[in-house]
Amino acid sequence: MNNRKNFKKAMLCTSIAAVLGSAAVSANILEETVVTAQKREQNLQDVGISITALSGDQMLALGLDNTQEITQQVPGLQMQTFTPALMIFNIRGISQANFQDTLEAPVAAYFDDVYVGSMNAIGGQIFDMERTEVLRGPQGTLFGRNATGGLLHFITKKANDDEFNGYIQSEVSEYNSYNVEGAVGGALSDSARFRLAGRWEQSDGYLEPGPLTPEGRASVDGAFGLPPGTTPEGGDGSDSIGADGFALRGTMQFDISENTSIDLAAAYSEDNDAPVGQYVVNVVPIDENGFGVKVDAGNPLTGDVYKHGGDDFSIAGADTGLDRDMTSLTARIASELSNGMAFTSITNWLDMDKSHRENAGGGAIPFPFQTDAKFEQWSQEFRLSGEADTYRWQVGAYYLNMKTDARSAVGGPFFGTDALSSIDALSKLESTNWSLFGQVEFDMSDNFTLIAGYRWSQDDKEIEFQNVVGGDGVDDGAGGTFDDGTVLFDLNDAAVGEFSDVPDIDYGDYAARLQLNWQANDDTLVFVSYNRGIKGGNWSPSAAVTIENFKHDEETLNAYELGVKSTFADGLARLNATVFYYDYKDYQAFSLLDFVPQVTNSDASAQGGELELTLLPNSQWDIMAGLSYIDSEVDKSPGAFPGTFIEDSDFPSAPEYSVNYLIRYNWDALNGNLAVQMDGVYNDDQFLEGHNGGSSIQESYGTNNVSVSYTSGDESWMVRGWVKNFNDEEIAQYSLDVGGLVIRQYAPPRWCGLTASYSW
Repeated sequence: MNNRKNFKKAMLCTSIAAVLGSAAVSANILEETVVTAQKREQNLQDVGISITALSGDQMLALGLDNTQEITQQVPGLQMQTFTPALMIFNIRGISQANFQDTLEAPVAAYFDDVYVGSMNAIGGQIFDMERTEVLRGPQGTLFGRNATGGLLHFITKKANDDEFNGYIQSEVSEYNSYNVEGAVGGALSDSARFRLAGRWEQSDGYLEPGPLTPEGRASVDGAFGLPPGTTPEGGDGSDSIGADGFALRGTMQFDISENTSIDLAAAYSEDNDAPVGQYVVNVVPIDENGFGVKVDAGNPLTGDVYKHGGDDFSIAGADTGLDRDMTSLTARIASELSNGMAFTSITNWLDMDKSHRENAGGGAIPFPFQTDAKFEQWSQEFRLSGEADTYRWQVGAYYLNMKTDARSAVGGPFFGTDALSSIDALSKLESTNWSLFGQVEFDMSDNFTLIAGYRWSQDDKEIEFQNVVGGDGVDDGAGGTFDDGTVLFDLNDAAVGEFSDVPDIDYGDYAARLQLNWQANDDTLVFVSYNRGIKGGNWSPSAAVTIENFKHDEETLNAYELGVKSTFADGLARLNATVFYYDYKDYQAFSLLDFVPQVTNSDASAQGGELELTLLPNSQWDIMAGLSYIDSEVDKSPGAFPGTFIEDSDFPSAPEYSVNYLIRYNWDALNGNLAVQMDGVYNDDQFLEGHNGGSSIQESYGTNNVSVSYTSGDESWMVRGWVKNFNDEEIAQYSLDVGGLVIRQYAPPRWCGLTASYSW
């Protein structure tokens, strides 16, 4: 069965390549890119920050249509995810590899100048894009206290075109996957414009059910509190890691006066019982620190670790899936004032409601897990900027209010309960932040510019928390407790004496930037910088938390960088390179302390760099290559057993070397333009968890993609055939070790599809 399925899949991929191979996207796509990394429009090569920027055309050519796929062509950027409901970005090894809904990440995500505070609200569909910017290194002075490791900024197309325009695009691919997207916009009058965009997607998912191996059943029969002879056979679950949802976005732009405009945007998205929440599960022996040894093809539970569907792993029937809806409303006012000054106001309200149901035991062990979260935020930013002959400046104020109401429920014999009861962790978190910031750029001479930035940030947070056993899952409205449940732990009752300050955080600190730019010649910029990044403390609420480990402290990063950006060969080649050194104080490290999800603090350090090379030999070739290097060290983090520690561990998801490439050739044919493209990434060995146990190792791998496309002569029609991961690499993109029970999620296998679009 499995061999026949793989043969049919290979034939489909071969057929797609053959159909389009003789007959392909328009000329060079690696054009110069304008970025807003310093909150104003600049050429990428004029900004002394390590940035990768992908235009909308580049993202289309790369087939990027969700936030998970952005990593392959960005040096130093990695991603961990086990579901679209929780996205963990990692820049230069900096991430928060925790799955708890109350946490914020040290890599900030922005959508159209709006910070999104919940990792639950980041993953989703991206469409009708202007560009995506990835900024490496602390960006706290202009972007705030949770941009310690850097940020990703997703920028969509706006209602700023007078001419009527739009597009429609459809895609069909394996695993019963379909999507349709489109946009339309133009002028309504001399002073008003609009744009509407939307996308719908559906996919069964590429993780397919299969029964337990006989060895796997024998290994768990009678274990984990199960009666002997009752181990389920597995194989009766649904496909997983799929999609079922839509997203809509509308924008309006009004010219209030000759110098003032207002942009209004509304976005809404839904995931409707999307097929997610199943895992590949392995059982391995544990080491002296309480973590599993290396997962290999001989482990007793699943046989081969992963076969992209088939008979070698288990999925049992369970109520799994993702339901999520999000609404975002934004108002932006921009006004050109006298004396070269400009004023900007950005107001946003965001609301998200999520329910994620998992079968974390993979069908072999009754380990149901569910998270529900209601998240609401609103933010306000004011900026005033100006410039003169020798200097440029901006000042601003920012306010953010976030409310999170979260529940995580875990059941099964692991926790001394029967399979029908659960332990619920109930959290109510309110967080406010206000900050004042400013930055000035002073031209000391024709060649040297000094940049200084400062931001004062004040975090005020408070949390309510309970552990409840045997609840019915229904909020009774009384402080978050559940009907019919027994309270095992109440934070307010426990927070007395030396722990009286645990439920509250009052933290004020500063981010700073000092930089010197040297314009060596018209085409070469050299910069050296110091940045101080900050991230506030938080809590680790879970089903077996103790008051001693409930709260973790803030972290501080001192970052030093040296970089060069050079354009040469008459503008046909570009080389950007940066080296950095990071000195962390109280780095926030995720671990399973006593097998309970916790964040602890430890000093850490890292050094490394990135290199990006772009070559445009002529109008037919696009060549791009990237390299990143990271050498990291966390001084001390706890093991799973009390009193055990891991010293000098690496950052999670931080391969020492990573190499990406893109080669594209286009030529005129058939009254249009044909293009062939190959791109991919190679990642060195890495640990997927901070404890660096053997079970968290993802060995080095390379994944490659190929596409062939045709664009009509008037550039209105485009058709593209593509194969992603054509070498069919098995890549773990998430791993969680619970005392030798290793729960893993894998990236997509070889995947073939066709995309067609029409624009006007």
